[in-house]
Amino acid sequence: MEAPVVSTVHGRVRGLSVSADIWGYHGIPYAAPPVGPLRWRPPQPAAGWTGIREGVAFGPDPIQPPGARTSRAPGMAEDCLYLNVWAPKEHRAGGWPVLIWSCGGAFTTGGGAFAEEDPARLAAKGAVVVSFNVRLNIFGFLAHPALSAESPQGSSGNYGLMDQAAAFRWIRENIEAFNGDSRRMTFFGESAGATMALLLLASPLFERPYDRAIFQSPGSFGDLLPLAAAEEHGAALGGSVEEMRAIPADELLDRLKRLPAVRPSLWLARPIRPIADGWLIRSTMPFTEDFDAVPAIIGVNEDEGAFFGPRMGVRTLDDYRAFVSGIFGENSEEALAYYPATDEGQVGAMFAAVYGDRGFLYPIDRLARAFVRQGADVHRYVYAYRHGETRRPPTHSDEIGVLMDRLPHVRPQDADMADILARSWIAFAETGDPNCHGLPDWPRYDPATDRYLRLDVPPSVGAGWRADAIDFVARKSVDRSVSGR
Repeated sequence: MEAPVVSTVHGRVRGLSVSADIWGYHGIPYAAPPVGPLRWRPPQPAAGWTGIREGVAFGPDPIQPPGARTSRAPGMAEDCLYLNVWAPKEHRAGGWPVLIWSCGGAFTTGGGAFAEEDPARLAAKGAVVVSFNVRLNIFGFLAHPALSAESPQGSSGNYGLMDQAAAFRWIRENIEAFNGDSRRMTFFGESAGATMALLLLASPLFERPYDRAIFQSPGSFGDLLPLAAAEEHGAALGGSVEEMRAIPADELLDRLKRLPAVRPSLWLARPIRPIADGWLIRSTMPFTEDFDAVPAIIGVNEDEGAFFGPRMGVRTLDDYRAFVSGIFGENSEEALAYYPATDEGQVGAMFAAVYGDRGFLYPIDRLARAFVRQGADVHRYVYAYRHGETRRPPTHSDEIGVLMDRLPHVRPQDADMADILARSWIAFAETGDPNCHGLPDWPRYDPATDRYLRLDVPPSVGAGWRADAIDFVARKSVDRSVSGR
């Protein structure tokens, strides 16, 4: 079945039928290829085309270490600034609400073509859904003295953030052609993808890039490295701007490994990620000041830290004590009493608790309170559903496959949870209120009562999720350094 031809500001696009209910338009350029002289420059407008562009194949993924997820892209390339649209076949007067997806990946991996995050089934429940690519790792976040010197603003880095802003502008200008409502654009993203969209709200350069937001476990939310420190790190790449732009892309990714190592903790300010560049982002602590808050859903998974245990190499009691010492310093003994591990069999669970509390719960609690101070309506959640036959609490990113309905339904409750998430997300995109008929009332967040919705089957309302732990971390952690190394 041939998809209708859609007219965008750059030209006409024909998609394909991806299901009985959904049209797909893949590989649409939203900015010019950031290659050659455009490497490490703000994204430029995409060139127009004549005739009809076939939107049946995804554009290349951003260059990244391979193997993170299963991609349907034809490969990786610097020429990666493409987006994808899934639109209901049913026409709707006034347009469908728009959901804009950005995945996680520690600012190092990511893309809009991952099979595990295919949003077609989500779109079929009543929304136009968009995914997109941005530049990542050294291509998206290199700060370097020579790049700052050539910039009219005297800054460098944050190219991936600029790409995300360019994608939002393209969607605002074009989504009505896909029967989406450009006045109801809701961002939803996880981990690093959520953090990038968050930071655009703190930039003086962009006015309301989207209308509402769903921040799923916004990772690495904390103080940002200042430009000078990020430049010092990037200077180790060496060479003039001309020489650096001439390095082949695959070699440049390899050279990233030669830059000075940085501490991997999510909450420490680090280079090769968003920074306070003095232009796009002007404060190392942007959410302690005024920012353009929008109505938001903000939430975490029940055991965020478990995901990071195997990646951080904390296995022995000595490893664990050293990790705790790095966070709590002179308060380490109190912290070891609060998060006790007396043998190595307890290290994994206690590490997960510390990492989850410090890396996610504490900063996300600060974030939700900051949004409320700015006058935004906020709804908080804790995702707690055990999908299929698993009995472990859900960890970082486990909710994505359920939300997109990409996991097999082993039990009837699996379908129920997918439906609850989809209906709540789409209701929020539709009206700004995630409450759905037949579900418990999802209360608006008030710091005084600290209520949230526990996303499970059935859902329930709770209060004060790990409030004592958040308070302990707030009072006792001492690792608020911005040195990054």
